[in-house]
Amino acid sequence: MRRYKNYIFDLYGTLIDIHTDENQMSLWETLATFYSHYGVDYRPGELRGAYKRTVKDEEKQLKNKAIDYPEINLETVFIRLLKEGPKGHPTTRLVQDDKEWACAVANIFRIESYKKIKVYKNAERVLSSLKVRGSKLYLLSNAQRSFSVPELEVTGLARFFEATYISSDAGIKKPDPQFLEMLLSAEGLDRSECLMVGNDLDSDMKIAGECGMDGILVNTFPYSAAELQKKNVYNFPVIRDLKELL
Repeated sequence: MRRYKNYIFDLYGTLIDIHTDENQMSLWETLATFYSHYGVDYRPGELRGAYKRTVKDEEKQLKNKAIDYPEINLETVFIRLLKEGPKGHPTTRLVQDDKEWACAVANIFRIESYKKIKVYKNAERVLSSLKVRGSKLYLLSNAQRSFSVPELEVTGLARFFEATYISSDAGIKKPDPQFLEMLLSAEGLDRSECLMVGNDLDSDMKIAGECGMDGILVNTFPYSAAELQKKNVYNFPVIRDLKELL
């Protein structure tokens, strides 16, 4: 396989195998208890409904800016739920720093939603081998920074990347070409020397193709042969295991 100077990786489904369930009531019970400690008294189901409505409202605001693939920052949602929520009892506990408080809520939200999180077999070995070769590694992920940074650090993957580009920071997500162009421009990369590595044809491979860059699909979903024939419009190579990159 051709060696590239720069490798741009997707995160979830490519390097980290994760499954979350944000509808489980235990999550909303824990989160409602946390909000109540700051004087905002939601019932668990009420909080879940308010969360969904606020997410939709934030997405609508971005779409009004003519963004095709908007990505909101959930920290804003968590702060709005605090400031706009039902004030059920007086409290002396005040939020001094909105961002730090929202990060704490995000940590609780994410941890309570986990069903599974682990690094894919061979991921660390492949990343390490690419670095030893002299390649530079970057991350381009549709994700929330408040979720992804701790997970990159806990799994030990953070050390491999020159830089991480997260959609919640950019306000846009894959397959919007602007997201990848942002990385290429900021890092001063020649796209002919770059490879996009991801597991999603509609985001990872589409953004690579639209930016005129090579891509390779790690088929972890997995896509069926019929789906690959229909949706792999750029005819990018398909692998089943990251070790095939070496």
